[in-house]
Amino acid sequence: MAQNKRRRTRVNAGFRVALHKEDIDAFVESHNLSLKGILCDPVKGFFVGDECEISIPLSEEAIIRVSAKIVRSDETGLAADFHHMDEMSFTHLRRLIQFNAEDADTIDSELTSPAFDT
Repeated sequence: MAQNKRRRTRVNAGFRVALHKEDIDAFVESHNLSLKGILCDPVKGFFVGDECEISIPLSEEAIIRVSAKIVRSDETGLAADFHHMDEMSFTHLRRLIQFNAEDADTIDSELTSPAFDT
């Protein structure tokens, strides 16, 4: 059995997500979410390596906005790796993950460990 190498907690998340790149806007459902990325429904026109903007509206006032890179895009779904967000988006994302995690304290402890091997 393959070892799970993920270093960030993923939570199930069925949110309506907006993806934007160049002249393409797409609206899909998310499957899971972490501090590092998102997995959602497949999206035509988005390919591995593409840079995109992702918006996750939580309310009219609270919208998570993230710059991301597509790391998987096939008939089973689209996965994106987050690489930039403003402080307010990060705060909303962290709280959303904590609220949906089995152990909310784990989320803050993940912030002190690198997401990648160096």
